[in-house]
Amino acid sequence: MSLLAMLLLVSATDFDIDPAYKPVKDSLADARAGKVQCHDPDTAARTCRIMTWLNEGAGGKVQVRQLTALSDSPSLAAELRMTATREGDALCGVVNDAYMAGFRIVSGRAPYPAADNKRYAILYRNELVATLWNRKTCAYAYAKPGDPLHLEVGTVDGQFAGEMMSNYIWVGANAGYRLKARPPA
Repeated sequence: MSLLAMLLLVSATDFDIDPAYKPVKDSLADARAGKVQCHDPDTAARTCRIMTWLNEGAGGKVQVRQLTALSDSPSLAAELRMTATREGDALCGVVNDAYMAGFRIVSGRAPYPAADNKRYAILYRNELVATLWNRKTCAYAYAKPGDPLHLEVGTVDGQFAGEMMSNYIWVGANAGYRLKARPPA
């Protein structure tokens, strides 16, 4: 391996975060135990802004189902179903038409009618993922020893993307957590 390639590999996982955070050795262990990622958790209220279910398959493929709370009143969430790939310590994917094929807006427990869903999907694509279109994104998991709160760090095309950082905990699938949107700014 060339020195340049080795430097790129090493630098890809050095995010200048609190040194107390260490890479999670098996980021899917909790998913295999039936747990769900709860991003931006409020443990007292038992709410999450994003909930992610991960199912590991063959060949490093990981099935992802993610719900992101958009609004509490009316109850709106973005649902994404996609396949990510394990690449070393990261889960990676490309934001493209296949990614968008697994996207829809849901209200309560029922999806919006197809016409509205398509309109919302176009708005989502144009406004939220336009900067990521056809680019490779990866997520790396970090944790402090003994702390249930994990840190997810993201990259876009191998470059650190601070706006993709988030905190999450693993919760039991039947632990009573629900989605809650961010409060208006």
